[in-house]
Amino acid sequence: MTSEFRQDLVSGNWVLISTSRSKRPLKKQKDKLYQTKEECPFENLQTSGHSDPIAAYLNGKRISWEGPFSSEWTTQIIRNKFPALQSGACGAMRKTGPFCVYDANGFHELVVTKDHDKSFAQFTNDETAEVILAYRNRFREISQDECGDYVSIFHNHGKLAGASVYHSHSQIISTPILPPEIVESIRGSGRFFAEHSKKVHEILMEWEIGEQKRIVYENDKFIAFCPFVSKTPYEIRIFPKIAHPYFSGLSDADIPLLADVLSVVLRKVHVALDNVDYNFYIHTAPVQHDPLLNYEFYQWHIEVVPRITAIAGFELGTAIFINPIDPDDAARHLRETTV
Repeated sequence: MTSEFRQDLVSGNWVLISTSRSKRPLKKQKDKLYQTKEECPFENLQTSGHSDPIAAYLNGKRISWEGPFSSEWTTQIIRNKFPALQSGACGAMRKTGPFCVYDANGFHELVVTKDHDKSFAQFTNDETAEVILAYRNRFREISQDECGDYVSIFHNHGKLAGASVYHSHSQIISTPILPPEIVESIRGSGRFFAEHSKKVHEILMEWEIGEQKRIVYENDKFIAFCPFVSKTPYEIRIFPKIAHPYFSGLSDADIPLLADVLSVVLRKVHVALDNVDYNFYIHTAPVQHDPLLNYEFYQWHIEVVPRITAIAGFELGTAIFINPIDPDDAARHLRETTV
């Protein structure tokens, strides 16, 4: 294909798909993050200085914590020992000179699975479902707190993705502010509906299902595809087929189906891209309702971003990402990868 600038329907941002740059050799990832069990801070959580868990799960069921050194668990949610935010009551916005300032109060927690040497690519569907259940339940709980205006749930796999601990874990951070990217996505969704009388994510879904070029995997309730306007190589988005703005609306019955799609996608990424470092994160409507925003036209989803290329001067200077891999080719490669 020839190079193309493509505009995202929701944000309005532009991406440059330039496949001629794929002829440049991509750097092999070196110095993969690894720690032994003996040096791992998550191997024995309570004996290495972590407090009792906020919540604990055993084989898909939430359990009561039985004493300080219980070994019967498969997933724990714990407080981060080195939090980016501090606990405490949320204060009002204040002005410092011309700037708006909030105290950085909120939650910063870790979702830790027990097996030291298992990442999502090695999880069974049931193990992935347990983590998703922990995500959703904690999202609902934090949503009741005054410091939970926005709840961000994300997972970093590997050093290039920002992970500093090898042992598989995800993070949950709540903030007293609404992230600009989420605000712009909600505004973009509303703007699209005002102009076209249809929800933008319904249009996107119809387009991808009709094209059948960029779908990586799907089941009855969820679909995973490489977006036509992919900012990065092998970017994948997972959408529920029935629209809902909030991740907290995920039903118990749909958790195994989401686990199925997320598990297959991450296994394919692992095999096709040689255990590449990656991030995934959940985009959802904010907990706090902003009277200036209409969340009705937004749809929660998961974004998976393999860390293959670096952000360089053009991206920093223009906010236009260069993607050297045609999303059609990326999806075909992943779709045809056997896991």
